[in-house]
Amino acid sequence: MPTFIHISDTHLGFSDFDRVDGSGINQREVDVYSAFARVADEIIIRKPDFVIHTGDLFHRASPSNRALVQGLSLIKKITKARIPFIVIAGNHSTPRTVYTSPILQALHNIEGVHAVYNQQYELISLDGIHFHCLPHIHDDEAYRLQIEKLNPRSGCNILLMHTSLGKDYLLDEYGERLFPESMYQLLHAFNYVALGHWHNFQVLQQWSHACYCGSTERFSDREASRKKGFVTVTIGTNTSIEFTEIPIRPWLRFDVTHCSERSNEDIKKSIQDFAGSCTDGAIVSMYLHDLDRHQSAGISNMWIASQFPEALIVLPKRIFKTNRGDNSGYKEQISIEELFVNYCTSQIADGSERKAITGIGKRYIRRYLDAINEVKE
Repeated sequence: MPTFIHISDTHLGFSDFDRVDGSGINQREVDVYSAFARVADEIIIRKPDFVIHTGDLFHRASPSNRALVQGLSLIKKITKARIPFIVIAGNHSTPRTVYTSPILQALHNIEGVHAVYNQQYELISLDGIHFHCLPHIHDDEAYRLQIEKLNPRSGCNILLMHTSLGKDYLLDEYGERLFPESMYQLLHAFNYVALGHWHNFQVLQQWSHACYCGSTERFSDREASRKKGFVTVTIGTNTSIEFTEIPIRPWLRFDVTHCSERSNEDIKKSIQDFAGSCTDGAIVSMYLHDLDRHQSAGISNMWIASQFPEALIVLPKRIFKTNRGDNSGYKEQISIEELFVNYCTSQIADGSERKAITGIGKRYIRRYLDAINEVKE
């Protein structure tokens, strides 16, 4: 029985954060290419019987030339080692209109690649192994009709899908498909159910042979500190699933809670303590929870970023305190002058000093607002 590698959600061409490397290429785009290259190197070293990719090879249906070149060259590297590569389309790489050709069509020029992208079920059989390929399908009714075509054959059957299997794995993305609960029993007829779309590694409890291998990189702080890599599967009497982590850029998340009950100095001390453990080149997500609006001015984004000089980027996010009994938060408009006075009142204990500073601050604020009004007139 076969041993193979399952990868997914490589999202080649993804870019973010307006940071570039020494060549002027977006750093996160480079990170994504590097992650896929590491996986390709591991595949060649391990020499599995084949590789399956369960969708979103590219981040967009019309990827850039660079993304296309990177993807094709790495896949050719795998197939030149005589390792078949089976890939299905995901929601990110499926065109939304008939005027755009499916990008996976370009893979047909590579010997050893089997790509399924036409928004319909296809069966691929290689050496007695049956690959039941269900790519992303935009229309929900058409999706259900294609599921009904699933029909396991005699021998080894592997199901490839880019979908949400169970509501716990919904990502609220455009065209996302949810596998119908009425069809759950059918999944037991397959030796392995290879899933794409959900970015974190997960073997589903209801089906010990169904697995999201996860993405090869992190794409949001929902994935902070989560391991990324690929899955090696061996089908025998039982299906063995082994996750292998690859080294990628760290993404750290730090949550400062109950800010309204703490002084700004205490909050800053917590941030500084966390900064001491930050890895060089990391992406840092910093959440300030239950924050009073007058506190916010005293903890600037610039100050937060300065505590992480070796980070790739720092992403401060503020979650402001809501009034009791009011789920809408602060709906009233608070003037910048009032915000400044509230801040001084809470942070400056000496009355004469507070009066002097608020007076100076008010004059500057009024001068600024007058200048803006003159421009508008």
